[in-house]
Parts: sequence; C-alpha cells; structure tokens
Amino acid sequence: MDVKIRDLHAGAMQVLLEEAKKQKVSRNELLKRHIEDLATFNGMKNAERDLERAVGRAGDALEITYRRLDQLEEQSLKMYLLLTIVLDVDPEEVDEYLEGMFHIKRKGDHTDG
Repeated sequence: MDVKIRDLHAGAMQVLLEEAKKQKVSRNELLKRHIEDLATFNGMKNAERDLERAVGRAGDALEITYRRLDQLEEQSLKMYLLLTIVLDVDPEEVDEYLEGMFHIKRKGDHTDG
C-alpha cells in the first residue's frame, strides 16, 4: 500500500535524510519501518491494556471467591457446633475422631516420623 506525506517540514525532511543515510536505507524504507514499528507498538499497548483488565477481573473474582469461602467456613463451623450440641457430644472428641479417621493433622502439629 502506498502512502504520500504532504507539507512535511524541511527540518523534519533533513532529519529523515540523515537518519536514512546513517542506517544505509532509503527514506521510504526508514519511514516504512517506523510506521510498522508504531503499529506494532500500539498493538502491544492494546494487548497489554486488555491483559491488565483481564487480570483485574480475575483478581476481583478471586476476592469474591475468598469472601464466599470465608463465609462458608464460618457457616460450617456454626453447623458443626450446632450438630455437636444437638447430638450431645464433645466437639474435641469429635475432632480427634475425625482427624484419626481421615488422617488430618491439626495446625501447629509437627511430627517428624
């Protein structure tokens, strides 16, 4: 595709000529590279912006999930305590039984064996 540039300032044209000579390419090739680099850079900026939005949404979803899990844990503990009261059992004994049954280690237990 061809592009024409009109009314380019003489100083800008001089810089373009010098840069093209320094890189040993034509003015056309130099302009083409710069325009393609600009398009690529803008595409990368758009992709980065999209990624940031997606990461932000994922972070929001994780925060909501964390709060819901926290609420579920609290409700589960309440149900557990209510069940131990209704069944008239000691919650500590039930904890020990379940830990033994499912091989669960309590927080803070460090056995080296």
